[in-house]
Amino acid sequence: MTDTDTAVTPETPSFAFDPGDPWTRTFQKGLERAGLDGKRVYEVGIGTGINAAFLLRMCRAADVSGSDLDPRLAALAERNVRNLAPEEAHRFHPVHGAVSLIDTDEARARIARSDAVIACIPQVGDPGDARVAAFRDAHEVELGDSAQDRSDDHIAHYYPWNLFDQYPYNAIGLGLNEALLRRVREAAPTAQLIMNFGARIPVSLLEAMFEANGYRPEVLHSQMVRQDGGTDISFFVTLERAMKGTGFEAALVCEFFADPQGRMPLSACEAQALQEDSPGTPLFHRVCVIRGTPA
Repeated sequence: MTDTDTAVTPETPSFAFDPGDPWTRTFQKGLERAGLDGKRVYEVGIGTGINAAFLLRMCRAADVSGSDLDPRLAALAERNVRNLAPEEAHRFHPVHGAVSLIDTDEARARIARSDAVIACIPQVGDPGDARVAAFRDAHEVELGDSAQDRSDDHIAHYYPWNLFDQYPYNAIGLGLNEALLRRVREAAPTAQLIMNFGARIPVSLLEAMFEANGYRPEVLHSQMVRQDGGTDISFFVTLERAMKGTGFEAALVCEFFADPQGRMPLSACEAQALQEDSPGTPLFHRVCVIRGTPA
């Protein structure tokens, strides 16, 4: 939702993900193409409520629910939806309290009644996580300067890697996302799942994760965005270095670009070297919206 859609500016405290970020705009373009008119939608990671208002006003969803790990955000989302979509706000039903993924009775009950679940959740292990640090140290990768300071919205960028180690795709920073795939498949076996990804991990691997968990993947929209200066890329460098000497180096080359058009591809190692040689050099990566339909 942009300023041309409404004269009201959403309330955005420092602990909430910026709703004007290109990730949000990419996600909303994908949601427009998802055919959610008249559907009951649940958002995992409700944030400021900007997507809830967009779903109600622009996608004409019949009903929107949602929750967040940060317990402050449900009330914030309610206020923003009332201001951004006052005529539709009665159809917004956030789940209050701290909800990890969909792990409360109320969240699971609402998910079970939903036609679609949407999410844009972290894809990088917390740089301060002991397991991530050990992995990084084992491959002699230094933590980037951008990860040294813990921002107010840190929870929106990183997840606790060690809590999701039972999921195979945690090995490439997708354990939280795979956990959500499995939980939604169990709680709402007929619901479609629409997720927004930073495709630094190749799209082919993202699609393979959906398939491994019982979904047929479809890319609804993708576009190039600038790499957030506050998100550390040393995790991706470590992944690439971990593959050296295994014979499977080509299977996991992360995708960055030196230009916003995506004509100058870089591996994570090349991207890190570029930034070390020329600090402040912008990097880019693709953001894509993938819909999973239960197979």
